Amino acid sequence: MRSFGYALGYVLVVAAAATGFAQLLMIWAAGRYLPVSIGSIWFNLHANSLVGFQAFVESHLGSLAWAPVRFLIAQPAFLVLLVPGLLLLVACRPRQRGLG
Repeated sequence: MRSFGYALGYVLVVAAAATGFAQLLMIWAAGRYLPVSIGSIWFNLHANSLVGFQAFVESHLGSLAWAPVRFLIAQPAFLVLLVPGLLLLVACRPRQRGLG
């Protein structure tokens, strides 16, 4: 389980680096800050599933539960991916064996 958490953390950090690089390219191309959020990426990939996810959250968890989810997916993508990725890398790092 520890190795899965470490691998997942590594994947999240790599994805954060990719979205951070995309953010820099967006700043360079537009000449101003245009946020790249998880929600905007999700909407561009498959808008219907985002709407369906919102309906699922509101129907199963209540309409008040959508506000924190909306806040989270509106944040810059590199932060949303980097923070849990780093936490997983630190928490699940391989144990170092002692000399004896």
